[in-house]
Amino acid sequence: RYTIEKNHFYMSLKMSLGICNHKCNHYLKTHILAHMRMQGTDYPSIKNRMVFMRPGNLLLLMFLEVPKFKGTGLLFYGILSIAILGVLGAKYAFADFNFPAAGDWGCGSNAVKTKNNINSKGPERVLALGDYSYQSSASCWLNIVDDFDSRTRIAIGNHEDDNDEAYNTYKSHFGLGNPYYSFNYNNVHFVVMDTDRTSFSSGSSQHTFVKNDLQAAKNNGAIKWIIVYLHKPMYTSPNSCSSSGCTNGGSTASSLRSTYHKLFDDNNVDVVLQGHVHNAQRTFPIKYSGGSTPTKTSSATTDYNDPQGEIFSVVGTGGINFHGLSGKPSWVKFQQDDDFGILDIKITNNGYKLEGRYHTNSNQQLDKFTITKNGPASYAFGPSLSLSGESVEPTVQSNDE
Repeated sequence: RYTIEKNHFYMSLKMSLGICNHKCNHYLKTHILAHMRMQGTDYPSIKNRMVFMRPGNLLLLMFLEVPKFKGTGLLFYGILSIAILGVLGAKYAFADFNFPAAGDWGCGSNAVKTKNNINSKGPERVLALGDYSYQSSASCWLNIVDDFDSRTRIAIGNHEDDNDEAYNTYKSHFGLGNPYYSFNYNNVHFVVMDTDRTSFSSGSSQHTFVKNDLQAAKNNGAIKWIIVYLHKPMYTSPNSCSSSGCTNGGSTASSLRSTYHKLFDDNNVDVVLQGHVHNAQRTFPIKYSGGSTPTKTSSATTDYNDPQGEIFSVVGTGGINFHGLSGKPSWVKFQQDDDFGILDIKITNNGYKLEGRYHTNSNQQLDKFTITKNGPASYAFGPSLSLSGESVEPTVQSNDE
């Protein structure tokens, strides 16, 4: 009996590995039938099916039809099922990914520190919010960001919007057709607007593009997050910048708000990133009110569950200098004008959570917020295995579209 059971074990192992030869296959059929006769389960239909069975199916029959092996069989196939689900879960789940943002750089030592800060986060994409070299040549800034040049996606600012400010160099270097465009990374859709070179007024080519693009992103089931970034702000706290584009009541901000904020609300934009004002700010979730004071949709300070409206952030802290803050509106949660740094946005929780952190160039975290969206249920099979109940659509890409 010991010899027979040992032979069963080795033959079954060979079969499960796909290396069972004719002799092995015949042995298992003969002895399985013998066990089935002893248990009163020698049904002709089963016997006839066995003649034509592949080794893998024969092994399954042995485990499920023969009482002697049934307990072992259920355990074996249970473990196998979990392993297969684990592989599928790993294949269709999102690993965490991140994209730091900063604008208003310059080419001094502070800009180099901003570059180092970004490098330390290991980003998949870098969002540049405008105003780079502040010179007639782009060379010094391009040299600074060379480490992540291919991962950088730029917005045009007012210090590179003219031909004598290297506009065509920036445009060519980063492969831009228009200074407004969009791209995807995994389940995030990015819209990059131009506030300085081309018209953004209602009915303009840019407005038509942004409107159609946002509508398409909203209706794309593979997209969970929509992020817009541009140079000049739609909303800002009072500050020492003398330009009209730096004030909440100025014509630029007013025009941007009236043309685009309701469009953002209607198309489920989540975050809006801005530069131009040389400090850092972050609003509560806000939606358009029709004026310069938006409607705050949540009073929570850090964590939000798919709130109405958007979080607006100014990240004009790339390194050129500071615009001192002179007030804080009720709809602004965080602001500071002392430390250069970046806003690092990370997508976690299988693509259903957005985390934003403001990191100074001296590695201090001054602000954090999270937005969570409802996703499919997660199933835990062990301490290291969790699976999403939703299959990822093939249109989701692991790089830009």
